[in-house]
Amino acid sequence: MGLSNDSSQYTAFNTCFGTYKFSRLPMGLKTAPNTFQMLMDKVLHGLKFKSCLCYLDDVLIFSDTFEKHLSDLKEVFQRFRAAGLKLGPKKCSFAASSCVFLGHLISKDGIRPPPDRVKAISDYPRPKNIKELRRLLGLFNWFRKFIPNYSALVFPLTLLLKKEQIFTWRSEQETAFNDLKHKLVNSDILSFPKFDLTFRLSVDTSARGIGYMLYQLDPDDETQKPRIIRFGSKSLSPWQQSYGPTKLELLGMVVSILDCADYLRGNSFIAECDHQALKPLYQKQFKGAIYERWMSILQQFSFEIVYKSCRCTSSPFN
Repeated sequence: MGLSNDSSQYTAFNTCFGTYKFSRLPMGLKTAPNTFQMLMDKVLHGLKFKSCLCYLDDVLIFSDTFEKHLSDLKEVFQRFRAAGLKLGPKKCSFAASSCVFLGHLISKDGIRPPPDRVKAISDYPRPKNIKELRRLLGLFNWFRKFIPNYSALVFPLTLLLKKEQIFTWRSEQETAFNDLKHKLVNSDILSFPKFDLTFRLSVDTSARGIGYMLYQLDPDDETQKPRIIRFGSKSLSPWQQSYGPTKLELLGMVVSILDCADYLRGNSFIAECDHQALKPLYQKQFKGAIYERWMSILQQFSFEIVYKSCRCTSSPFN
């Protein structure tokens, strides 16, 4: 990507052989990612989310059939040729049934963690200090959408990150460490959403935290196994843990719906909870600024609250 003369002067640097400046966009500039992404958005305008996805220099082309795939490849190549962009053959893969894109293994069956990442986490040794613990939590956080009830499981580990907390690895940390690895290794494949099916959001809130599962039920599937779109969770602050049952359940509903807003906004969906007091949500006269703020958020969505007992609901805490 070429630089104009006005922009090129700001990339100048001195050496013992003289002063030089870049004529093309180098890596390391603060605005380089934004500028390059804008370029790719213009080049692939009209194709994104229809036949391809793009994040900086990573382009994923997807098609229903092989013949359609050849047509989509030709269209993308023509866009690149017209823009003067070149591809590195060694970094390209064509007509693959699965691929790793942005740290996720994507196939026709759905999305799952790449095997090499899972193996790295399963073989990860027990952290010996704060630095190693933060590195481990960074790995787990990337795949938290695959782990039900992640916030509650990771809570014993995050306790060691508190200020003035002595790093002492106890049995509760060891249990949490092993449970997280087991959950990730045996995680379900996340399905692609089908927007012709009704979304279902199963929410479970307790003093331990908020957990939810976004899923769909396919009427053509005889097993009626939920098509899990994603898991999610959130830990509670000390003052949130002091909320009453109804206020706590309402907070869980708001947090869960906002996390899944990209899927739910503009679509009618079903929200499942095990708290009957939330079913006549808009008939209750909640008083207080926080309730008014939460209600204004929920009114942006079209959904029906369905009560399900703890034994019947698809609870992410189970």
